[in-house]
Amino acid sequence: MRLALILAGLAGSAALLAGCGENDQIMSKDTTNPGDVAPWKGPKNAYVAPGWSPGDQKSWEKQLQTRGQTQNEYVKVN
Repeated sequence: MRLALILAGLAGSAALLAGCGENDQIMSKDTTNPGDVAPWKGPKNAYVAPGWSPGDQKSWEKQLQTRGQTQNEYVKVN
């Protein structure tokens, strides 16, 4: 009986500690937008914002300005 309780306690402890592990957080190699490239030279795919041409710094800055103004709640209220 005592041995069964000890084994059950060990099994319970092992089950609780199994959730404490952490997986490696290694970034996969992203070929669409490598991190060492300027942000305005982003990917050319269907997910880019309308009005922005990848590779054009001026349109990138204009797009950020427009996005910042449309997310400003004070501008929307007035």
